[in-house]
Amino acid sequence: MGRTLDVLVFGLSERVDTLADQLGRLALTCRIVRADTPPARRNQSWAGGIILADCDNDVRDGLAAFSRFAGEDYPVLVVGPTGLTADEHVDAWLREPAPAVQIAARIRALFRLSVMETIAERRTEVTRLYGQRTPAAEREETPPAILYVGEASPRFMGLKHALETADADVVAAFSSYSAFDYLHERPFDAVVLNAVGKRDIAFTISSAMRRNARLYHTPVLLLADTLDNQAAEEAFARGVSDILPPKADDEELRERVLTLTRERRRRRHAKNALEACRDPRSLEIETGLFNSGFLTSHIQDLLNGAARDELYFAMIALQVVLPEGSSAPDSVSAEKARRQFAAMLRHLLRTEDAAARFSEDTFLAVLPFTDTPGIDCVAARVAAIAECTAFESDDPLQPFRLSVRAAPVQPRPGETAEALVERALRGLQRPNLITAQA
Repeated sequence: MGRTLDVLVFGLSERVDTLADQLGRLALTCRIVRADTPPARRNQSWAGGIILADCDNDVRDGLAAFSRFAGEDYPVLVVGPTGLTADEHVDAWLREPAPAVQIAARIRALFRLSVMETIAERRTEVTRLYGQRTPAAEREETPPAILYVGEASPRFMGLKHALETADADVVAAFSSYSAFDYLHERPFDAVVLNAVGKRDIAFTISSAMRRNARLYHTPVLLLADTLDNQAAEEAFARGVSDILPPKADDEELRERVLTLTRERRRRRHAKNALEACRDPRSLEIETGLFNSGFLTSHIQDLLNGAARDELYFAMIALQVVLPEGSSAPDSVSAEKARRQFAAMLRHLLRTEDAAARFSEDTFLAVLPFTDTPGIDCVAARVAAIAECTAFESDDPLQPFRLSVRAAPVQPRPGETAEALVERALRGLQRPNLITAQA
């Protein structure tokens, strides 16, 4: 289901109330906005806007209504008929009718992309405080690469022709075995699976891609026959990005595929921008995490954005606890274990998250656009990984384990970064924290 998100919903049809109720069951908190809804007293960082449109006027009216409630940095999804005019403020479009589970999955994906781009932009600005040149993350200029998997049906031939008119490179794999050979040989911007009559195979391929770290974010589209709500729910639970309906013409198929390839490239660009901020002047070389000064500056910048209702974030303070008594490791092994934990921590966090070491055994992780349940989930995962990891001591036959104390913390209005960091680290002294015991 995913974490709870706040979204705006606009539409003139009777379906708006029904859709809002359906999305609520999928952990999307909806604020229904109409053309005559009074403006909000202050802006809020919304996860996205959904417009149910019957014509182009509905799209314009929806965007105007959203502007009274939020700024400009939020994704917008339009659900409507074919033939709507493209708008630069609309991020994606789905054919009407689209099931609620598809709308929810789509707005979540757009929100995750928006988060990465927002944090990449802000973190890039912070790097200038450290005398670094603005990190350069070049955009890809090569034609989009799409892998088609399945039988060479007439729909595939139509889609292949439509994509090639847009200078896309289409590669066909007629079996799952050859598909994964291609996927491991070269990167693709999207994968289209022919699920007509072979739905289970398509679902298996999609699930396998989501279990592979390198392929996890590659969009997967299904060329499908009619799917009921239960089958659609399973498809999105298996990691499908979009379902291409059987009545869609070649132009619609092309645009829906290319929209996802553009999003994939935007995500790679944002990731490259975030990686470009990892510089010797902002990192602690021994751990690979950011140094405490850089993270404090980054926190202050996020606090400034939160004060303007542009974003929100939370943090986790983490303390590594070593075994005592006869099981205590020597100082060299202890420090080696702390550094290994730091490397683990970096890879357990998302690309847009950031962490630093603040003392010998304390760490702080910053998680943008994350609520309390999300923070608790990350804390529990980090503690659990530490619990099941054996660290090498001076005696190879006597490895030891760490335990981790985790204290989630939410920023307070008017708080400085230094005060927030101090309060977060003090929180580790409270009892009843999330702890993994050795």
